[in-house]
Amino acid sequence: MKIRVLIVDDETNSREVLSNLLLKHTIDIEIIGEASNVDEAYEMCCKLLPDLIFLDIQMPRSNGFNLLKKFKEIAFEVIFVTSFDHFAITAIKFNALDYLLKPVEIIELTSAVEKAKVNIRRKKNQNLQYINLLYDLENDIQEKKFAIHTGEKVRMINSSEVIFIEGDGRYSIIYMVSNELLTTPKNLKEFEDFFGSKSKFIRISKSILINSTHIKEYQKGDPFIIKMVNDKNFEASRRRKTDVLEKLLLIK
Repeated sequence: MKIRVLIVDDETNSREVLSNLLLKHTIDIEIIGEASNVDEAYEMCCKLLPDLIFLDIQMPRSNGFNLLKKFKEIAFEVIFVTSFDHFAITAIKFNALDYLLKPVEIIELTSAVEKAKVNIRRKKNQNLQYINLLYDLENDIQEKKFAIHTGEKVRMINSSEVIFIEGDGRYSIIYMVSNELLTTPKNLKEFEDFFGSKSKFIRISKSILINSTHIKEYQKGDPFIIKMVNDKNFEASRRRKTDVLEKLLLIK
């Protein structure tokens, strides 16, 4: 069974290059159409029912994310294509979705296509991840929610309710205001990138990322001790002490 592909990009040359790469370097792919804007892409999606869309993020008048907003349920796989956009890429990665940077590399392209094929053939629905992505991109970073999978359920966590996050190898443990502990297979670096340098979340050591709004008190001497509202005490690493203090002074 061939995977039905739609390419969405406002640049004719970019569509041609991607189309040629797909035809030359992938198998079981059928390119059923190309669209140059969101409105055109929406009509083609409804009419042609693609399995996979290559979606350019930066397009005039309406960016690629606006295409996804038009659907109540996203029944196709998406591989985002973009020039460097740090915030968008961070959100895409955090939600475990695929993207390609322009100019597109063959190895990255074939890898993304193979992963998409697996999801399509297993009928793995990633609708929730796309919804989370759109939510992340639209909402202020301080009030952002993120998804945590607990068994068969998905919890939407408000970042303001997180006291701190503890890294444990490839996993992280989230300590909530409610005294709940939640474990997620995301490492601490992913959370640090997700919240960003301008957020109220501060990396104080190799294994601890704190929400500064929940600091009870701190001692600026050596050792540099931070006490959280749940009475947990942490020592900020010497290497990070200056940066942590600067961020604390800037946060209102």
